Amino acid sequence: MGTILLEQRIAFSPLARRLIERAQQNAAYMQATEYHPEHLLLSAVQLDDVSMSNVFGLLGMDIRDLRKAATGIVRRIEANPVETEKEAAIPPARSTQECLDWACTFAEQRHSPYVRAEYILLSALRHPQVQPLLLLMFSPQDVIPSYLTDESGTSYTGAIDQLIQIKIREFKRLGKNISEPTLLRCERPTVTFADIAGANAARHALRPVISHLRRSQLHPDKQLNTLDETLLLGHPSTERTLLVQALAGEAIVSLVTLSCSPFVSLLNALDADRVPEEDLIWLEQEYPTFQRTDVVQTARNLLHTSFELATTWAPCLLFIDNLDEISHLERKDVQVALNHQLLIELDAVNWQPPIAVLVTAYKLDGLDPKLLLPGHFERRVSLSESYAIHPAAQTKLCLSCRREGLANWHYCIYCGAELVKTCPQCGTPHVEVEGSHYCHACGSASWI
Repeated sequence: MGTILLEQRIAFSPLARRLIERAQQNAAYMQATEYHPEHLLLSAVQLDDVSMSNVFGLLGMDIRDLRKAATGIVRRIEANPVETEKEAAIPPARSTQECLDWACTFAEQRHSPYVRAEYILLSALRHPQVQPLLLLMFSPQDVIPSYLTDESGTSYTGAIDQLIQIKIREFKRLGKNISEPTLLRCERPTVTFADIAGANAARHALRPVISHLRRSQLHPDKQLNTLDETLLLGHPSTERTLLVQALAGEAIVSLVTLSCSPFVSLLNALDADRVPEEDLIWLEQEYPTFQRTDVVQTARNLLHTSFELATTWAPCLLFIDNLDEISHLERKDVQVALNHQLLIELDAVNWQPPIAVLVTAYKLDGLDPKLLLPGHFERRVSLSESYAIHPAAQTKLCLSCRREGLANWHYCIYCGAELVKTCPQCGTPHVEVEGSHYCHACGSASWI
């Protein structure tokens, strides 16, 4: 009855009808009087359709493993004309009705002429009732997404909603002729510090930021100044991005990333009128505040949008990657406007619910001096140039066994491998190329 009423609002696709019918069959097999979101999930796993596999794949789940687990829960149900009429009479539970309502609303937002099976699957996945079933369908050897183990209730639904919106943005971008990587990216990282070998000092230095994001009420207001803004200094070839993703994964928060390298390249190309028309159209659709005729205002708007996203998804970690790239902008007025806008955004942020801003740069001299004044980015962590992360001891990380050694070691005492050589002048890692005698960064001829 509920499905019929919904179809008066918007039509269901043939595959969506099949999914609901299979859910009713599963409910009948389990002798249930109503079919629930769990039945919808099992039905989606059982359906042999590529669209179901694609949805699970986008959300980081392997449909083959889920199907193996599903066979232990329900048998392979074959259609029986005698039982079809009886199964069709099984009504949806109230929780299922909520899922179907959400699927209809989602279809209308997507301007779809009908409710697709993928929308029903997403509506079931976001319902808290399916969380225990999903956990059962993962084997102990599998890497279980953090939103399944660390969230529950409405927090679980919120995490899935954010994940869905992220994947929609990525899917919209597929097939577009965009010359630069995505400027703004939103994600829920699953990598944690346990996935990083070494980097003990950096992990220890960033622990207070994790505590602030997870339990901000435990920190007095006078500490927020150093916890909300962090500056990560190190060569771009070090594992800065992985460390930031692990930080967000440990804090179990969303990660909003603004990549300054493509951002600066876009602004320079826009000023020189080198951006293809197709890219401009896509950018105007993806970023409503994008203005192709005003480079300064576009720069301000995109930076403001990143802070708006972080506020919307709070608690959140806002990651501004390669901030020193702003100094490579060809127009001085755009540089000044961007640095000024960043200060405005930092001063205007409402830090409750908690938001942490983490900025990466190679060296301090590439940043605007106003950003380094007391009150901003007082927490600073330096990354070793030899792919190790240690702000004080400057350790080296052996690329063979992934263990840390002291900076004066030439060979790893654990595996015997030669440690990475660095330039004594600028600290740039030396690329072992036959015939190479000079540092490619500063031109120095002496190596250690």
